[in-house]
Amino acid sequence: MYRSRSPNADAGYNGGVSDSEHYVEGLPGELDRFLSDFFPRKRWAARVQYDHRAREFFLDVTVRDGELAGDDRFLSLIAFYGRGQRRLLHEQAGLELNCRLFAADGADLTPRLRTAESVYLDDSERGSLMGRQLAWLGFRHRLLRQFVPRSLLWAGVIVLLVAVFHLSFTVAVLLCMVAVLAQMALVSLSTHRRL
Repeated sequence: MYRSRSPNADAGYNGGVSDSEHYVEGLPGELDRFLSDFFPRKRWAARVQYDHRAREFFLDVTVRDGELAGDDRFLSLIAFYGRGQRRLLHEQAGLELNCRLFAADGADLTPRLRTAESVYLDDSERGSLMGRQLAWLGFRHRLLRQFVPRSLLWAGVIVLLVAVFHLSFTVAVLLCMVAVLAQMALVSLSTHRRL
């Protein structure tokens, strides 16, 4: 499940607007990573805008196809993300964040987003049903995007080791397992360093 990072997380945070603005600038990238577990990234774009007079941020999401603009699953995900970030910024930095939705031609679709927020986030029964739909969608998307391609890749490596290098099947599988474990260790080490 997605976990948002606090705007106070950076060392030396003193409650200044500059640190909070720096955090807000990263929201489109975080939203992309969050949504990409469910939908291909090429179907939307996100950016942050700032109203200096009102001291209010806008997270603007533009959908690039009409089908996605009417997909309640997509709308509920944006509503969930936007509400969580809005509360976080308001409570910890005193800033206001609003999420808006636009079509590729610039048409304002924000009312659809507001409807999805009230229907799926404020109604526990409908929200539970949507949660199950999203769980299945996320699993299917990761299966097709990550598991199947990686499985085919490692199967090809095993065939190569057996057919070309004349290794036994058992040795080839063990070598692949070692390579996977080494990759996992490197990814884990890299993640800890970033934190």
